[in-house]
Amino acid sequence: MDLPNIETYLTPQKLEELSNWEKGWTWLAGGTWLFSEPQPQITTLVDLQNFGWSEIEINSEGLTIGATCIMSQLLNYNFPENWTSIKALKSAVNELASFKIQNVATVGGNLCLALPAGTFAPVMVLLDAKYQILPLSGEPYWISALEFQTGAKQTILKSGELLRKIFIPKQNLELQVNYQRICLASAGLAISIVVAAYNPNTQKIKFAISGCIPSPKLIEFAQIPTITEITQKLNETIPLTDYLNDTTASNTYRQHITQILMKRSLKF
Repeated sequence: MDLPNIETYLTPQKLEELSNWEKGWTWLAGGTWLFSEPQPQITTLVDLQNFGWSEIEINSEGLTIGATCIMSQLLNYNFPENWTSIKALKSAVNELASFKIQNVATVGGNLCLALPAGTFAPVMVLLDAKYQILPLSGEPYWISALEFQTGAKQTILKSGELLRKIFIPKQNLELQVNYQRICLASAGLAISIVVAAYNPNTQKIKFAISGCIPSPKLIEFAQIPTITEITQKLNETIPLTDYLNDTTASNTYRQHITQILMKRSLKF
């Protein structure tokens, strides 16, 4: 979609070139959502592509993903075979959209858009990811994935702040995972997303819940739970009134579907 209200297009080579942040400015990464609907409040696009933040890095501590990493890079990268949790990251790509979107959209863009139905946020929460945030002035800081998204299309980012990279600890990349998602149509927004991770050494299991609520929640068990325990813990953690209630699905239906997906995700 054309954005006729755009007056300026900036292509800085590094963040230091931007000394201030003006009203009407927005960061541009892949742009797949930005150009999908009218954006009357935006007058200036600040393109991130020249920053070179598309890296995927592996070291002894874990995995680092640059904010402008194109989603399809996660599908094609040669990760260590024992990093079984990568399956959840790949599911987040495949569940999102068509190959056209996968080859343009960025991981950081999906996280910063903070849609309740975003496919990456629950995976990052489940794997205890950390995000590095860059302010236009001041020192970079880190925040947990669980703290980053505060509501529907809401994050902790202040005006002009920028997600630089995502870090996932090595020990969380060796968990057994199961990604469950359900929506009204194959290309529609999710009614509920449940991603589970099981540690066979400790028997602990945790679930990241998303899609059905404004921002992801984490539920943990000391061992594989029974169906009764799942229902009880879910209702304690997420009251019915916290579920989204709109034309896509009622809060009662979303709650019921989430219970079903949690049960399905126990298969590793």
